[in-house]
Amino acid sequence: MDDESPDRSVMVHFYRASVMHADVWRQRLDATTNWAIVTNAAMLSFTLSQPDTPHFIVLLLIGVNFLLLIMESRRYQLYDLWRRRVRCLDRYFIAAHLAPGHGPSPDHARRELISLADNLGHSYPQLSLLDALGYRLRRNYGYIQLIALGTWCLKLFIHPTPVSSAEYFVRRAHIGYISGPMTMTMVISLTLFVIFVALRAPSEQMVAWQQLPSPIERFFRLPIFHRRMALDEEDNLHHHDPGR
Repeated sequence: MDDESPDRSVMVHFYRASVMHADVWRQRLDATTNWAIVTNAAMLSFTLSQPDTPHFIVLLLIGVNFLLLIMESRRYQLYDLWRRRVRCLDRYFIAAHLAPGHGPSPDHARRELISLADNLGHSYPQLSLLDALGYRLRRNYGYIQLIALGTWCLKLFIHPTPVSSAEYFVRRAHIGYISGPMTMTMVISLTLFVIFVALRAPSEQMVAWQQLPSPIERFFRLPIFHRRMALDEEDNLHHHDPGR
């Protein structure tokens, strides 16, 4: 970086503040997850210990889990906002000083830092809520919901008495005027949709500053599902190449 670069002491303090903000929002994510774990442990234990407890209590718990998931995903959007800023500083300022001459050109780095300066006046998340939901489902809420769903199936199977056939198992899933097959259809459809949302969300991992594809893209090799937070370095070099 040359003399036109921002004052280093300002960058140091800004970097520390960005890391601190990201860490604070990361801790808030952990708090929401803890609420979900404690709530599920208490409610599932109570449901299985009482044979007369209706099975739809577990479905209500799954609904509460979705509310907590949305809350945590909103928090993750703000965490991602600060994480993007930290990654921008890592790539275009820290790495440039650790290994001068490597990575993007000084002009490219200057443009990205100017873009970061403009972004400071915008506090809206850059990650969509749907992608944030997929992130948190893959990280923890997918497992929490899987345990709750398994407990619901176990509840249907053993209470009040063990079922004798698959047909009876499905009929037991009725909720008031909603028949068992209809309830099962809704639960299975929602489960498949949740799996799709989790698999389509972009990866958090990076290689050579490029965000890795989502699980569904890696499996089907469909770039339409791909989301990347970092710019494609090769495309930028070609775009700014005066010889082209």
